[in-house]
Amino acid sequence: MVCPLVVLGQNSVVGGHINDLLVKTGFEDVAVIDEPETVFISYSDHVYRGPFRGALEAFRLLLNESVHKNIHLILQENRLPVVVLKLSGEQVNDYLDKKLSLAQLMSFVQISADVDEYIRLFGKAKRENHSAGKVDLVVYPQISLNNSWMDKLYGGIFNIAPAVEVGLWKGASFTGQVIFPIWNNMNGEMDYIRAGMLLFRQEYRFPKNVFMAFHVGNFNASRMGVDISAKYISDNDRWQAGMNAGLTGSSTFYFGKWAVSQWKRNSGAVFFRYNEPTHNLQFDLTGQRYIYGDYGVRLDCTRHFGEVAIGFYGMYSGGEANGGFHFAVPLPGQKRMKRQAVRIYLPEYFDWEYGAQSGRKYTEQRLGRSYETRPDENRSQRYYTPSYMKEMLVKLAKEK
Repeated sequence: MVCPLVVLGQNSVVGGHINDLLVKTGFEDVAVIDEPETVFISYSDHVYRGPFRGALEAFRLLLNESVHKNIHLILQENRLPVVVLKLSGEQVNDYLDKKLSLAQLMSFVQISADVDEYIRLFGKAKRENHSAGKVDLVVYPQISLNNSWMDKLYGGIFNIAPAVEVGLWKGASFTGQVIFPIWNNMNGEMDYIRAGMLLFRQEYRFPKNVFMAFHVGNFNASRMGVDISAKYISDNDRWQAGMNAGLTGSSTFYFGKWAVSQWKRNSGAVFFRYNEPTHNLQFDLTGQRYIYGDYGVRLDCTRHFGEVAIGFYGMYSGGEANGGFHFAVPLPGQKRMKRQAVRIYLPEYFDWEYGAQSGRKYTEQRLGRSYETRPDENRSQRYYTPSYMKEMLVKLAKEK
């Protein structure tokens, strides 16, 4: 029989004490269910950079309390479970008996995206330290280079774009961003303080690893509108497949005034992803109808070196070829402060993409243009592939 913890387990190590330790560390939406052979812990991590750091800290908290049981950690994103990490009681006992090092123990962690049984298990569990209503002020640096002009070598942009990010109810959040120009050699709206991403997001998780998301508001790439996406991921996250569709209009600043158009442009995409586990390679193949009506295909290959992601891409759209590279690198701060009223910090990663194609035909026809629906969209953020997470757990454990 499952004991719905925290209330019934106040006097046990894996009851109220463990719950209090997790909350004190800064984990949010914490729920613990203590069964005779297994302790189940569900939590959101807004403290540590990367999901593996928070998971390692949660494991260490339980190990330091000599929990001689199976340990199942269920990590949430926006209060939706995304991945489970499991250790058997036998392996835990070997570690506590000093037969295994922490790194060796982490090599036995089983990681899966199949969390359906945990959704049912935690359906009515009491949660502590709720994330809903808490506010983050995330200061995003924006850097852009473009070589599409004949009268200048490069067009450069450097902005600071702080964003207020607020968690609402389950799966829902709001982002409000303002862009402050610092330096550029461009004309037009780049000289003005202006709105960045202003949007509402609602995400859902369905059985069998199916996710959906709905976005409405002001996106990047001078677009405003609605966007809906869906994806399926395999249990080991080796494969992903998904789609998105959007209906948008323009959203620009002319002479310091915000000008928007009717939402008339349809865009959409289908994608397939393969995560190769041996070398942490990520392959993305996307077929897309872009914002301005051209159709194209794009292939990305990304290598994850620890927390750094470096990739190359090639694409063909509207009869023109293009290619380039992109990267995402971690910014300072492996651990953030616990959230009180408002917390201010840098984003976890800085990302940048460079396209080699220039020329009047490519730029005037605005080929291959798309938008993003969140300011922290990159190939390192929310990368939950089990083989990669296990490698990072072992690496970090060796440093302890």
